Amino acid sequence: MSAKGPSSTLIEALTMQGRVIQALIMREMKTRFGRQRLGYAWALIEPLIYVAIFMALYSFRGREAPSGIPILPFLVTGVMPFMLFRNMVTRTLGALLSNRALLYFPQVTPFDLVVARALLEIGTAAFVFAIFMVAAQLSDQSLRVERPLDVVVWFAVGSLVGFGLGTIFSTLGPLFASIERLVPTVLLRPLFFTSGLFFTAEMIPAGVRDFALLNPMLHVTELVRSALFVGFESEYADPAYPIQTALVLTFIGLTMQRAMRKRVLTALQG
Repeated sequence: MSAKGPSSTLIEALTMQGRVIQALIMREMKTRFGRQRLGYAWALIEPLIYVAIFMALYSFRGREAPSGIPILPFLVTGVMPFMLFRNMVTRTLGALLSNRALLYFPQVTPFDLVVARALLEIGTAAFVFAIFMVAAQLSDQSLRVERPLDVVVWFAVGSLVGFGLGTIFSTLGPLFASIERLVPTVLLRPLFFTSGLFFTAEMIPAGVRDFALLNPMLHVTELVRSALFVGFESEYADPAYPIQTALVLTFIGLTMQRAMRKRVLTALQG
């Protein structure tokens, strides 16, 4: 019997890892949605609440979205990129702490747990965004996506920024108990107000704008809207900035996860 070649061994390893991640995704779906009364509907209801609140504020102040953009898709393209980013951070942050028992199985690694949660978030966000855009199209037949591939690209970049941060924090979480409490308040709350959910970069004063543009998610939001809406093209978004941020954060996160794996496993299983 001939020995297996390196390529055959690699394929078998990748196949096994793919099966593990698939099983973890199914488990996460049951844990996250199956135990809630609203189930999968909550994935749609939560962003709908944000959109409804911002629509009410716009109506109360008698304002319209810029560049003649219909208000519903304008707000959806602000809320959904940030929610995907936020969920990527918080879900991957808690991936190891919530599933520490699974790490006793040799087939399951910290990387598998983080990736499974990240893929579930991406799939959920894509489904919810598609529903919102269909609703927006039905409410305004003139709505037309200008560059659909670019919309996908910038959503992916925003999710990668969240994945990178989440991977960093998921590695630090088992070692520092305060991480899970600090990230939502100290990091995500300020980013919520500077990511362009209900405004564009052009709508804010120059001094505040310079500070807000340090947030890569404001660039992502501006680029999503530029790709989606005919007649809107952001003057302030820098495509290179969020891409570079996403790659650097992901590299740091994966490097930390690999370098600190033994310490993290000891902390989790200790």
